[in-house]
Amino acid sequence: MCFFGRICYCFRPAKHSAKTIYWRIPAIRKWHWFGVRHFQTAMLFLCVTVNYIMRINLGVAIVLMTDKNNTDHSSVLELTITQQSTAYSAFFWGYMFTNLMSTFFITKINNKLLLLLSVATSACATGLLPLFVRWGGFPLLITLRILIGLLQGVLMPGVFGQMSRWVPPAERGRCGALVLGGLHVGTLISFTSSGIIGSKWGWECIFYVHGIVSLMWCILWLFYGAESPLTCRYISGKEKEYIEQALIHSSQIKRTRVPWKQMLTNHACYAILFMSLANSWGYWTLTTQIPTYLANIFHYDASNNGLISAMPYACLWILSFPASYIVDTLIRKNITSITFSRKMCSTIAHWGGGTALVIMGYTSDVTVAICMYTLSVVLLLFMFMGHNINHLDICPNFAGTLMGITNGLANIASMLAPQFIGFVITDYTNIEQWRIVFYVSAAVFFAGNLLFLILGSGALQPFNSYGDDEDQKDTKNELVT
Repeated sequence: MCFFGRICYCFRPAKHSAKTIYWRIPAIRKWHWFGVRHFQTAMLFLCVTVNYIMRINLGVAIVLMTDKNNTDHSSVLELTITQQSTAYSAFFWGYMFTNLMSTFFITKINNKLLLLLSVATSACATGLLPLFVRWGGFPLLITLRILIGLLQGVLMPGVFGQMSRWVPPAERGRCGALVLGGLHVGTLISFTSSGIIGSKWGWECIFYVHGIVSLMWCILWLFYGAESPLTCRYISGKEKEYIEQALIHSSQIKRTRVPWKQMLTNHACYAILFMSLANSWGYWTLTTQIPTYLANIFHYDASNNGLISAMPYACLWILSFPASYIVDTLIRKNITSITFSRKMCSTIAHWGGGTALVIMGYTSDVTVAICMYTLSVVLLLFMFMGHNINHLDICPNFAGTLMGITNGLANIASMLAPQFIGFVITDYTNIEQWRIVFYVSAAVFFAGNLLFLILGSGALQPFNSYGDDEDQKDTKNELVT
């Protein structure tokens, strides 16, 4: 059998016992450091990637769909600057709502099914977007973007819920960097493919292709996704035991009671929230506005624009692996505490990135501008090992719920940033107005991180054990009965 045939054979759907499937995967059998937990982590990475591809593609597509000189392949929409800013932020109107709603049901619903439905319906809505826009114009563009936001709102709570069941504490930095790296790999692929596809076949094809790719992930997840090691069909007994022992301090009991009072009065939770708000403002300013900035200030065409905009995210993703390994090693060898590591990484990401943003707004040299943009994005890799993974540090039992709160409220900043830019910038060719945008984004970065330094913590919080006494009483009553 050829090499390609052997790979296909290894990953074919199961026909026999659970152990048979496990031993079909050569890497898991041969190397103990690559197990089913890493395979599940890789699929979560792809989940985040395809979601961000669908989320980000409007950044390049809107440049093409409003370009009156680009009439060879597709229709042209006449959108004002305010309407374009509204189109950017519309996604987050729906996204924030379902993020917050997920905090009430994320501990009660099967996360595998939740993620499957979220991606599948988002993919269908993305593929249908061009047809609806042709029919209804700007109002239906806004409607579809709100709908996609609603459908993707359960993404991060669901992903963190999965990670809390699969990832041992000693591997959180590396696995978290991989999974959250999907944000930037998705951005990279979206920028690059959108520019190429849109220039050759029209902006409508951007949405068609991205919808189909996302449905392909759904098929993979349907066959190989697993809610937890306890329900996984193809995990070995040794690896299951290893994960259970590693997570012994964050028990595998299915939590149904959320300690709302303790969570909403905890300083470490607020620290993550402030960082999430600041990160969303700066991140979405970089992601959605840089293609427009480069097109109007430095006159990049659509295909080059997409490649230049995507390049920093490729660097970020590649460098995140050695960086996360170093941070994990420092923690494992007790050279740095978890609290110090999280604060150090967040400071590098936000204070370094904010400084680069200011410099980018004050240069007229395109090379320097691109270098500063690249630096500001690449430094964001440290947020993986900073406030993002901090959810699992302080309350692994309720990481999905806390992520729903912080990620949901952070989208207030994601909605306000494009609206603020639309208010400040009345002429996209005016560099002075762009400098105001970069100044404000840097200031938000600095302020959010300062609050994290003051309030943040890497220690397990007391409310993580909420319900243990009740669970033990229930178990004793069942035994007596």
